[in-house]
Amino acid sequence: MFDPITIGAAFALAKTSVGFVKEAINLGHEIKDCYDDLSKFFKAQGQIEKAAKEVEVLKSQPKSEDPKEAAKQESALSQAFTIVMQRKQMKEFERELRDMFAMKGEMDLYEELCKERNRISGEQDAENSEKIRKARLAKDRADRKKQEQEQLLMTVGIFVFLGIGGILIFVAIYYRG
Repeated sequence: MFDPITIGAAFALAKTSVGFVKEAINLGHEIKDCYDDLSKFFKAQGQIEKAAKEVEVLKSQPKSEDPKEAAKQESALSQAFTIVMQRKQMKEFERELRDMFAMKGEMDLYEELCKERNRISGEQDAENSEKIRKARLAKDRADRKKQEQEQLLMTVGIFVFLGIGGILIFVAIYYRG
């Protein structure tokens, strides 16, 4: 499970990295000279994306019966808003980087970096998609089981009601006559 402090640190690192790249470009450096900061940015972006996907997995899981697990789920879901906002800001940072690459005529390098990031996150996406699918399946099963239990209770209730009604009618007829 993701750690909010780690995600916050990743966001701060990404923001700082973009700042350093901007500063280096403004001082006349080449984008290739900013490899370390670019690497830090894309790594931090990956951490935030991974956290966002973990939140998606948690959203699709049924609420745990264990109070500690339920508290963890609630805590993680409460972090979702922060992660969404950080994710949005990361997209803006990436847009700024893309513009810098375009200004320097390095769009091929930018596209190569994005392809590599997408390849790596694509592998993670496959894992997360499977987790989400399994979590949704488990949630559907739990919902179906709950619905079946409710139907069973309703059926038993109807039979009990009819049984009591039948007994009352029998008693009323027997003692009447």
